[in-house]
Amino acid sequence: MREINVLLTPGGGPGILAQVASLVQSKRYRARIVLADSNAASGNLFDSRVAKAYLIPSCDSKDYFPALIRVINKENISILYSGLDEEIPLLAQKQSELLAVGCNILLPGVEALETALDKIRTFECLVGAVHMPRTWNMDDSFDSEEVWNSVNGNIVLKISSSRGGRHVYMPEDKEEYDFFVRRIFRLVKGGASFLAQERIIGSEYNVSTFHDKQSQLIYAISRRKFENRKNKSTTVAAVVEKNDAVIQEALSAIRHLKLDLGFNNVELILSDEQRMPYLIEVNGGRTAAQDMNIVSSGISITDLLIDTALGKSVRPIPHPKNGVAILKIRKDVIINYGDIENKITKA
Repeated sequence: MREINVLLTPGGGPGILAQVASLVQSKRYRARIVLADSNAASGNLFDSRVAKAYLIPSCDSKDYFPALIRVINKENISILYSGLDEEIPLLAQKQSELLAVGCNILLPGVEALETALDKIRTFECLVGAVHMPRTWNMDDSFDSEEVWNSVNGNIVLKISSSRGGRHVYMPEDKEEYDFFVRRIFRLVKGGASFLAQERIIGSEYNVSTFHDKQSQLIYAISRRKFENRKNKSTTVAAVVEKNDAVIQEALSAIRHLKLDLGFNNVELILSDEQRMPYLIEVNGGRTAAQDMNIVSSGISITDLLIDTALGKSVRPIPHPKNGVAILKIRKDVIINYGDIENKITKA
């Protein structure tokens, strides 16, 4: 087994545990796992499988990238993976500088990642290419009454660029809708961007994909979310369930966005009425937070990452069998408060 040093950021991210599990289970690489995060209170940093944990500035700080390079040099990192949407375009922009210090990363182009990060830009790029809910930019031209009436009250209001369920509103009635619209426009005046989308009633899916450096599809795996919450932006219960129509719609979006390199995670809804998949959003350049069910299905996501990043060829993988489910649980990490600073190194 080849020894290799791998850096995962942000160390406290929910999707990092699947990466850690995949590295530990690898039969090809003996990975030394290093985590870095801007939050010293992230429980993942104290996982016994982690060799070293670092505290670095947040990715919007001017000190972030120099600190990251210091970690890479000190730990002799060969592979870097990020699961943070805002961080990924910056790392794509810095790929040549990372390679100069011997660190490999597998990401598509900066413009493609920035488009995927902005839901308004994503919608504008994919109009006519994939099925999407009716969408309105919540700017000065937004007519809240007309929009409400046109969708019969089935509407979702969401910020254009954010992670998970932050600033996602699903009003129950007109009074709540008007309240959220007023609140949103106060945020818009402060520089935020929001959009309104028709709420599609149906089964929510996500599709995780991986493409090699020749844009060959290695896997595309669909999961159905089976939890009862109305807002499933952050998934806590999903089952591997192959749906060809959902997968093809996801792949079409990835192709048109030019994201066909490395990992992607695409959110869709299969409508109850038309049985048609509607694209909701694309998380470009990363795996999904619930990819442990892919790892548990026998797919080594980190072997694929490392092999492809190092220029090795990988073979396409068939869709795993249906039925492997993931249920997110909260796991408390107990540690003496004084040990937090002792176990995490400032970069």
